Amino acid sequence: MKTELRVLFFSPIAWMVLIVFAFQAGLAYCDEYANQLRDLAMGYRPYYLTRSVLAGYGGVFTQMLNYLYLYIPLLTMGLMSRELSSGSIKLLYSSPVSNLQIVLGKYLSIVVYGLILVCILLIPLFFTVFTIKDPDIPLMFTALLGVFLTVCAYGAIGLFMSTITKYQVVAAIGTLAVLAVLNFIGGVGQNIDFVRDLTYWLSISGR
Repeated sequence: MKTELRVLFFSPIAWMVLIVFAFQAGLAYCDEYANQLRDLAMGYRPYYLTRSVLAGYGGVFTQMLNYLYLYIPLLTMGLMSRELSSGSIKLLYSSPVSNLQIVLGKYLSIVVYGLILVCILLIPLFFTVFTIKDPDIPLMFTALLGVFLTVCAYGAIGLFMSTITKYQVVAAIGTLAVLAVLNFIGGVGQNIDFVRDLTYWLSISGR
């Protein structure tokens, strides 16, 4: 896992994703916070502020989940395909580690990266705690846990796609296609009971 993390952070892609993720999270939070302040200045009584700012339709967590499926393919595309294309997979097979340990090591590197993304989202969370009266603490940390679990799920899909091809671009496009289907399949065939039940279980966005 340590080796995979080093390889991941030697790549400029990992740093670029962190910077863009932090910038978009800050922008989404400021926009929603400004909307709430504007409503307050116009005389509207605010309600469910914690949910609105963090986990509502325009909340920062919701907005970042909408962008998340664009980031993960860039991080997972080389996890196994890089080993397959360079031939270093043979060295891994000959080393005293099992296939399970190889896969778990690569997956745990994505999990650690997901924790870093969650730490970025802690910044607007703590700002909310100190600026909103009586914030809903359980809601905030439950929503944050949901973001982390979504990153883990996306990472598992990306790792799987990386194992079936030696081309990183193909792995990235394949991961993006699978995540796009799982995000938007919830709106397919809603007028048919059987299809609606099936797409409900396949849809990630509904989770």
